[in-house]
Amino acid sequence: MLASLAYSNTNNGRISAAEASLLDLESMGRANVRPISPDSHWRTDEKRRTYEMKSIGSVFALTLAMVGCSGLAIPTGSPAAPTSTGDVVPNYKTLLDFDGADGSDPTSSLIALKGALYGTTYTGGTYNDGTVFSINAAGKEGVLHSFGNAVDGSEPFGGLVALGGRMYGTTFRGGATNGGIVFSVDTEGNERVLYNFGVGHGSPLPDGRNPEATLTVLNGTLFGTTYNGGLYGNGTIFNVNAAGDESVFYNFGPGGDGAHPYAGLLALNGTLYGTTSAGGAHGEGALFSFSAGKERVLYSFRGGSDGARPDGGLIALNGTLYGVTYKGGAHDGGTAFSASTQGKERVLESFGSTGDGVDPFAGLIVLNGMLYGTTTQGGTHREGVAFAMTTAGKESVLYAFGSHGEGAAPFAALTDWNGMLYGVTAAGGATNNGTLFQISP
Repeated sequence: MLASLAYSNTNNGRISAAEASLLDLESMGRANVRPISPDSHWRTDEKRRTYEMKSIGSVFALTLAMVGCSGLAIPTGSPAAPTSTGDVVPNYKTLLDFDGADGSDPTSSLIALKGALYGTTYTGGTYNDGTVFSINAAGKEGVLHSFGNAVDGSEPFGGLVALGGRMYGTTFRGGATNGGIVFSVDTEGNERVLYNFGVGHGSPLPDGRNPEATLTVLNGTLFGTTYNGGLYGNGTIFNVNAAGDESVFYNFGPGGDGAHPYAGLLALNGTLYGTTSAGGAHGEGALFSFSAGKERVLYSFRGGSDGARPDGGLIALNGTLYGVTYKGGAHDGGTAFSASTQGKERVLESFGSTGDGVDPFAGLIVLNGMLYGTTTQGGTHREGVAFAMTTAGKESVLYAFGSHGEGAAPFAALTDWNGMLYGVTAAGGATNNGTLFQISP
């Protein structure tokens, strides 16, 4: 590969895995390069990487000439070391290197069910359209399903949720109209398409289209969001039951409403809470609630020190909501924030100081009263970090990704399983198809 590139020195003149994996010129010259939000971040599909190129907050230009499709390998470096703030590197272990045949580009969090972890990969598998996989406590992996056959879904960006002994999820594309599907799958790999988004509708689609997020269970019913579609093309809130009956509950619209939700929903005391990556009063995303058929914007991000683009989902601890923004904050590397259920927002951490991670895409989890999360970039090797944080905002880096062929670019939230943290990286590993790892909190 021959490439020349010029961009701002926000990354010290070095392109990260999260940026580099986007750069496949065959796809850049084809229609399958799609803008997936109003603010110019892009996903390419030729190499089928899911890492996001963000133009907000950093100005860069790329001019490339490519011979072949290989190259842009993950840089290696020395093992992660304690940062200048005194962070301690814990026990970290790579449990699985994805090789493409078993999946590639895992971007969603894992779930624990019946003594094993289950997850999805965005690409890879038999048809290169993603997989459902499992890994047990002994480290044995199995591919339960490969997406992409006939009218099956393709590209599951979100994760799985368990209900009644089966797992449920969504795919971004595929299905009868290529608008994505809702599917169920059991632990033996028997998959069934429950619903095809966009069937029988015109454009803009009254039905939702292109779900990105993991589903949420409320009162035995599955609730979710679609990134596109709906009456205004800005996405929807929907529900679907185990029989596949779907209803659109809300269409994100104009006039200061949120738009294009990446994240799933949080059920708290009978109310659903969520975020949108765009829209709101300032166009930088919104925090919203939904109850009794009514949606309410609780907070509109301004794009400055309060954060911008809340791509990750929310969690609740003692009645307070916690989340992250991908951009904004004091260093424009994203924030971690808290908010009351009435919309009073407070910035806990501005990412991007020396040795810190930047650009958190996934939401947080709670373990023993502490918050844990990941960033897609930044850290010692500029390939993302896992971090811990108190509810008061004191943050420490647990691990810096990207050394010695380890994983890089974690886009997914962490999962607590028996007191240990598990997660996936979308890049890195032995064949640069991503990894599954374990880390002690």
